[in-house]
Amino acid sequence: MKIDTSEWKPFFLYRLYDIRMGNKFDKNKLDEDSPEVNLVSRVSYNNGVDVKVGYVEGVKPFPAGFVTVALGGSYLGSCFVQEEPFYTAQNVAVMKPQKHMTHAVNLFISCLVRYESKVKYYAFGRELNTHIKTDFDVRLPILHNDDGSDFIDETFRYSDDGYVPDWKFMENYICSLHHKPLTTKNKAGQVPKLNIDEWKPFVTARLFPVLENGKANQQMLDEGTECFYVGAKKEDNGVMIHCCCNEGLITKGNCMIFICNGQGSVGYANYMDVDFIGTTDIVAGYNEHLNQYIGNFLATVYSQERPKYSFGRKWKTHLRDTEVKLPIQHNHDGSAVIDEKFRYSNEGYVPDWQFMENYMKALPYGDRLDTVQNL
Repeated sequence: MKIDTSEWKPFFLYRLYDIRMGNKFDKNKLDEDSPEVNLVSRVSYNNGVDVKVGYVEGVKPFPAGFVTVALGGSYLGSCFVQEEPFYTAQNVAVMKPQKHMTHAVNLFISCLVRYESKVKYYAFGRELNTHIKTDFDVRLPILHNDDGSDFIDETFRYSDDGYVPDWKFMENYICSLHHKPLTTKNKAGQVPKLNIDEWKPFVTARLFPVLENGKANQQMLDEGTECFYVGAKKEDNGVMIHCCCNEGLITKGNCMIFICNGQGSVGYANYMDVDFIGTTDIVAGYNEHLNQYIGNFLATVYSQERPKYSFGRKWKTHLRDTEVKLPIQHNHDGSAVIDEKFRYSNEGYVPDWQFMENYMKALPYGDRLDTVQNL
């Protein structure tokens, strides 16, 4: 089902939903030992559900079917239709749909809320608190008369111009999207043992002879969909928004992304396969052996270093000297392969790139990584 957005019209959210602030609960003060109710917070994954908590005496959870929006933070605009009753943490708005707005319609609109949040608000450092109930709008398809003219509602219920959202189009579009469960041919028990006690230490500067800083901030970007803008974000592979391609700001893909600054994400690593525009908070690392398998293996290992940077320390000044342990290559007799050029370590150990690749391929769904890369 094809979408033409050129004739869509803007609608304020407060004309579509009854918008209220959430519970403002502090997760650390709730009972997590009796997981009964979803707690929705400012996260961009798991439908916004951070954790399950116990019932709060005297406070009734919001019902399933309501829509939640993160009003600030790194995941500003994260918008989800809740499938179960829930409470909310701080800085989360709750939107009650009108009765005729189906689950599919809410899914359609929630996607647009996420998009508009990134383009109009996050990109300029603004939070949604003062906008969500006043001037936050989304562009939606509208109803037309049989002759093709715009249908005008004389009660002006949804907009000052009398336009009416085309609820049926939105529902049909969502229902037309096809998907099927992800499958894997990999069998249980085929994953090789890690034997991490035998791994040896390597420093980043030796593993990644080329380390390149990101070049951009959001004020330098033009609106578009051609390129990923990647920054200090662990989820979504670090992708903050889409933007217009700018060759002068491009960072080449097939690299490790080290998140060197940013509250909550510093110390994490991701692998990026395609060219992108990176923030100054990240450093891209290049290695001739890197591919999607080895990259994801290394990203997991490096991300274990994150606790060292949970005390306000930035990673960039320590990145070159950051040490991780990796599997090493062995000779047929079981002895360690020693590189006479001491390229990777002072002891001459050589990372076992093939083991890393084989390990990732053998994991459940590891056989789907090639498919993901080629989408």
